[in-house]
Amino acid sequence: MSNLFNIKRFQAFVYKEFRELPGKYGLTIIGMIGWYLLLLLLMMMLGSSVSPFTRMTMIMVLVTITIVAAPSKLHGYVNHTKKGLGYVMLPVSALEKTLSMFVINFICTTILVVAGLFVSDMLLYLIIPSRMGEFLLNDTTALLLGAELFDLFFLQSIFILGNMVFKRQKVVRTFTSLIGIVFIIGLFMLLVFRIIGLENIEKFANTILAELPKDIDDWNALSYKIYISTYWQIPIIRNIIIITYSVYGLITAACWAGVYRLIKTTKY
Repeated sequence: MSNLFNIKRFQAFVYKEFRELPGKYGLTIIGMIGWYLLLLLLMMMLGSSVSPFTRMTMIMVLVTITIVAAPSKLHGYVNHTKKGLGYVMLPVSALEKTLSMFVINFICTTILVVAGLFVSDMLLYLIIPSRMGEFLLNDTTALLLGAELFDLFFLQSIFILGNMVFKRQKVVRTFTSLIGIVFIIGLFMLLVFRIIGLENIEKFANTILAELPKDIDDWNALSYKIYISTYWQIPIIRNIIIITYSVYGLITAACWAGVYRLIKTTKY
């Protein structure tokens, strides 16, 4: 039997962690669904818009909160001085533990909360369709959801690494570290802008803006499909997007490599 990866051993371990998921994080997922329904009802009572874009935005905010907090709730004990001993002694390899973290934290948790939010939205729509505008799930919102989930995977990967690096206050310390990194990058970009010159940057920005679609008056889910299909045809914007997501991919891979390394080498 391979000490690195064995499919039957991995399946048994994932199944074990999935069985434990409801007890560790089930109430939080149910709470997010309850908050969504409550917010929708309050918005209806106040006469605010509950358009598909508004509802989709609310769903993505709640999904973000759920999956960012998931690692500390589901695996916050793995590097604990005492509680982590049971985890390190489990008869599975470091690679299997790392892959299981991915399956449980991102795939299982995301499917549960997204499915719960969409089902609750559908039920509310069936009860009071006149106040809900239109059915939420269509090809446009599905495209938006897919793009957002890709970004959320990148974000959660950082928080999973933070869960392994920090012993306490994992979410807060990871978030604080992110703010610090963004601040340093911001200072670096300001220095670059000063070297390049504000006039050159303004000309570059105007060049991009001049090529953007002119027929989109409002940023909403209905215009998103038109926008996404249009700006992919603009070479400079397409190159920026490709570079951005390449950087995302490298950072994500580095985070998971770090998680694997810490699982393998953490001292208890």
